[in-house]
Amino acid sequence: MGLFYGLRLVDGPCVVREFTSAATTTYDAGEVVDIANGSVAIGADAKCAGVALKDASGTDTMTPVILLTPEQTWSICYNGTTALTLIGNTYLMTFTTGAQCLTSTTSTPTVVVVGLDPRDGAKAYGRLLVKFLASNTTFTGDVT
Repeated sequence: MGLFYGLRLVDGPCVVREFTSAATTTYDAGEVVDIANGSVAIGADAKCAGVALKDASGTDTMTPVILLTPEQTWSICYNGTTALTLIGNTYLMTFTTGAQCLTSTTSTPTVVVVGLDPRDGAKAYGRLLVKFLASNTTFTGDVT
């Protein structure tokens, strides 16, 4: 089985806000997005605001977004073999529409691994439980 793309909230606060989707951007539900000038676009350069709850395909529509906080735990695919030795490591996300996952590089980290997803355990292209680093989230602190 190949990679399973997209994120799933496992634990923590779930604050949803709606933002206008940038007219020239494309992303899928479950992918990390950033918000610039009030518009949602695919996350880039380790800047993350939230996780889109609706697909966007270049139209100017409203998109619900779960805002990211360091208290949340997310499940995300890992482009490699998951193992307990990964816990505590920091990783960079790949911000590609339709193919968001963790890579094995640690430059400019986006998340810290806090566990293995119990649905997979240790396996090739398994899912990891992660928390986003506060330094890379657009919304931190109280978002209620």
